[in-house]
Amino acid sequence: MNKHRLFAPFLTLFAVAVAYFTMLFFGYELKEMLIILLVILIVFYIAGSLIQRRINKFVFENEEKLRLEEEENGAVIEKDAQEESGEGSEGEAEEEYTLPPLTGAQPARPGESDDDGFSQ
Repeated sequence: MNKHRLFAPFLTLFAVAVAYFTMLFFGYELKEMLIILLVILIVFYIAGSLIQRRINKFVFENEEKLRLEEEENGAVIEKDAQEESGEGSEGEAEEEYTLPPLTGAQPARPGESDDDGFSQ
């Protein structure tokens, strides 16, 4: 979560820089400029802090979900490993299943050509 901790300061500095150059372009007086920049500094720091908290909360929830899924998958893998080593139920015949290719084409059998009938 440390990579998100500088969000509020960067947002604040960016907003103040944009406001400063805008006010400089339009010719504000120094006293007006400083008051407005102070207000912008405070408002955008508060807004950046709130956004940063939301981002941190979202990232934490996602990391927690991923951790729980990895723990569940680890338990399933361990259970499968126990069954393969013979610690599972005895006397059951295991069948090996292979997935078909993702291309949708049927695999070529020995002695058959790769011609799918669509080529010219």
